[in-house]
Amino acid sequence: MPQPDRAQLLALALGVLPELPGRLDVLSEAGGSFTLKLSACEGELLRGYAPTGSVRPDLQLLARLSDDERGRYEVEFEVVETFFHSTTEVLLHLAISGVTRRKARRASPRATVSVRASAYVKYCQTLPRDTELEVRLVDVSATGLAFVSQQELSPGDLLRLGFPLAGRRMSVEVRVVRLDPAPYGRHRVGCEITEIRDDDRRAIMQVASDAEVAGSAEQRRPEVIAALAQAREDRTLLRHVEDRGQ
Repeated sequence: MPQPDRAQLLALALGVLPELPGRLDVLSEAGGSFTLKLSACEGELLRGYAPTGSVRPDLQLLARLSDDERGRYEVEFEVVETFFHSTTEVLLHLAISGVTRRKARRASPRATVSVRASAYVKYCQTLPRDTELEVRLVDVSATGLAFVSQQELSPGDLLRLGFPLAGRRMSVEVRVVRLDPAPYGRHRVGCEITEIRDDDRRAIMQVASDAEVAGSAEQRRPEVIAALAQAREDRTLLRHVEDRGQ
């Protein structure tokens, strides 16, 4: 089947994007997120504005859109060219490189876990590169995962996570897509996996498939599991402190 050309992709995108001129939040493949202003169509391209320093030619951007009538979509942009506009904004031409309807149900089965993990910052709006964070992995699938962290992160942050699972040590790169409050003043960080070894992906798929068959409703509440695990750790630490004081 022939691939749609730019004009066809633009027509599809205009059916789900906000009415022009409009604004939407996008994730950048270079890390981070920002508000993209779309002003008009110019042939097969879109004209827009982005914060200075946030874009470059060939950069890929991703917008996740949700509408009660049209459903949920992902629109992918490619920055074709940029022009100076002001000290705070750059003018850019964008091509649509993909339009995908997102299923309401997760495409990949997901397993609830409670595993210590190390997260290393590749890009973060609030932390220096290579900062190490101790987090707890609470669920995982072949395409995404979630962990609980004391540190508040931001959509678009890029991290590398290392954790034990399925009898092996795994290392994956992830991009933060959402943040939710978790017990004990922590944050539940939902991520999409951007880089993973094929054998690790297969191992996760097997773990998640087994969990989907055997899991109960309670086992599918990772925030509860994380809270219980943290409570156990806090009690253990308290006992150690009390023992040392005696």
